[in-house]
Amino acid sequence: MGRLTAAVLLVAVTVLVGGCWDARDLEDRATVVGIGLDEAGPGQVEVSAEIILPRATAARPGAASGQQGGPEGIQGRMVLQGRGPSVHEALSRIRDEVKVDLFLGHVRVVLVGERLARAGVERPLEMLVQNPQIRRLIPLAVVRGRAADFLAVPTPQDTTARYVGDMLDDLVRSGRAPNADLSRFLTDLSEPGVDPLVSVLEVSRDTEAGVRWRGLGVFREDRLARVLPPPRAWLLVWASGNPRRSSVLVPLREVVDGGVIINVFHVKSRLWIGGAPGDRRGLLQLLVEARVAEHGTRGPDLSKPGVLDGIQRQSRHHLEQELERLVAEVRRLGADPFGIGRALRATEPALMPLKAETLRRHAARVPVSVQVSIHIRRTGLTIR
Repeated sequence: MGRLTAAVLLVAVTVLVGGCWDARDLEDRATVVGIGLDEAGPGQVEVSAEIILPRATAARPGAASGQQGGPEGIQGRMVLQGRGPSVHEALSRIRDEVKVDLFLGHVRVVLVGERLARAGVERPLEMLVQNPQIRRLIPLAVVRGRAADFLAVPTPQDTTARYVGDMLDDLVRSGRAPNADLSRFLTDLSEPGVDPLVSVLEVSRDTEAGVRWRGLGVFREDRLARVLPPPRAWLLVWASGNPRRSSVLVPLREVVDGGVIINVFHVKSRLWIGGAPGDRRGLLQLLVEARVAEHGTRGPDLSKPGVLDGIQRQSRHHLEQELERLVAEVRRLGADPFGIGRALRATEPALMPLKAETLRRHAARVPVSVQVSIHIRRTGLTIR
């Protein structure tokens, strides 16, 4: 009886613990490394996929179109497109073209064409993240023109998606661009009182890589409203109020009196909302740390007392003017990347039940001023 029970248990365990029931050979799976989304007419979306095909698959007839590489041992690279009423349907049509399963677990970047970004991207992105293989922390960017054309641009690395993904990671690490991934973008869309910021890329024949960072895309809800080029894009990163976006920044080179160039390396920003209900006022405070990067022999003598204080005053005045103009320009678009609506809700809990558009109107009536405190920590070198 004991042996019979043991045999039944063994059979049950063997059936229930079946291992990799959906396993696929590598030769029967195409790895997607980059995804592009474009507008394809009313109710239609075009999905582009940069695909790496295994050696055996790449050698099949018809798989050489758009393929890079040639020697044995080099995998095939293809950029394929599919259209449909949903992202899932478009991906299914791509799968029918390559005749193998698509694996989305190694996607390095998601690119959105400019036309689709201006029309609205919430629905396509939400459909994309519903796929269980898609990671929510994949970098997101908008591209000038079509995302399909951008993915086909040859770059110094083996795939365009890998190069663009590494470039976006470097922009975030150096503080030149916000950390815009799928999760953060959709979170900003779902939270009333704040609008997302996304890097904008474009094809460039003037650069060795063939692509370059164009600036920051300012969104109003899920629609692209304007593209701000650097250095104004860096100012917007500072003013956005997210510590991760502004704690370590690439130098912003601003010429001040006498040919002195200051190099900003750290910014901390905070938005305050004060005043009585109905008479709220906002104050955007920025603490800037900088150093004098260069100054010529005809410039001011930094060893003299008071000269460095004068440079700080001029720099503070210049940055306050630039930031106030930038804040006013962005707010005229109806966008709120600064989180004024979110801060207003936190200050006035009675606004919590309001819908996003009503809260946006309340936030638009709040005047916001800018206050900059700058400290120059180092004086740099003198050119003699």
